[in-house]
Amino acid sequence: MPQVGWADSFDDYILVERFELPVGAGPVGAFPEGRLLTVIGAEVYVESAVGSRVFESRGVLPDADMSSFGAAFVRVSPDGTWIAVGNNGGAAFDRYQVGVFQFPGLTGVWFDAGHFDATWVDNRYLAITAGDFGSPSVVTLLDSAPPESAKVDNRVVIENIGGASGGVTVDAAGNLYTGNGFETGGPSGTGAVKGFFFADWMAAWQNREPLDFEADGRLIIDVLSASPLGFDVDGNLFIGGGDFSSETEMDFVGVVREPAVSAALSGGGPADGNDPNVVRRLDPDPGNDANFFTVSYGAARRELYLSDFGDTTVHVYRDTMGVPAISDWGVIILALVTLAGGSAVLVGRNFSTLSKGAIG
Repeated sequence: MPQVGWADSFDDYILVERFELPVGAGPVGAFPEGRLLTVIGAEVYVESAVGSRVFESRGVLPDADMSSFGAAFVRVSPDGTWIAVGNNGGAAFDRYQVGVFQFPGLTGVWFDAGHFDATWVDNRYLAITAGDFGSPSVVTLLDSAPPESAKVDNRVVIENIGGASGGVTVDAAGNLYTGNGFETGGPSGTGAVKGFFFADWMAAWQNREPLDFEADGRLIIDVLSASPLGFDVDGNLFIGGGDFSSETEMDFVGVVREPAVSAALSGGGPADGNDPNVVRRLDPDPGNDANFFTVSYGAARRELYLSDFGDTTVHVYRDTMGVPAISDWGVIILALVTLAGGSAVLVGRNFSTLSKGAIG
């Protein structure tokens, strides 16, 4: 794989600014060119310009049944033309739907799909974490193309996560990462993040034989509550949340150095969450020891966006020494094609579509 960026953002992230989201705003997402977006109820708000921090309404999601707690997530597709929104169970908290809408037109479809967090694998498929409290959680792969029938294609690819749902992300090679958000059955603990090779989870999807989180995959790290998860353009893994059972696993966002992630995925053992040379702990609010941070990333500006649970203040960490780099999503698509070696792979709407007949 080519290097994604030239600078090491692990060392170079600096707290550069704070700004306020509109009142009632939920999760934050980022378009490829750098504008941010959020959702208030069913209304979509987008930055007026890159870095303006001024959010303008761009319309209401049609036929939305949103939870009073707001959206569970908002994610922008790699090509910037689709947004995915989790309705957090709807008004009655018993109708979990994931909406996929074109932008800026906001035409799209709501899919019945349990969810906690999600990430775009390409411009069509969404990896989603879901589960009922007290039961093992799962990762599913949702085909977001409008279904030809009433049946939704949302197959389980990873099962038996011994706790509540955590985050989910993919790296530049298409390897999938997810975690235990809150231990219930174990044996993995709260904050355990595992990585699954692209070929393995792809085979699980094609063969309809899910991987077992507790038995399969490689333990990458055990820190916070594994939610959310994501990668910056240099391959460093960022992690949010917090473990209420631990006095030391709260009040920061973890950034795990890329070589430590790669070593763990290759079988070298998990990264040491207590080693500051391996994991940076970003705490933009040192006067408060009880923060529970969520985090998202904007590749165009090489920025991490941290906010405390239920707070509209966003703390911006920027890689101030970074240089323009190839989009991490562009590298993902390139990696998927390269790894496939000419065989059928997951591809986006702007590429040749995966044959449904090849899925089985």
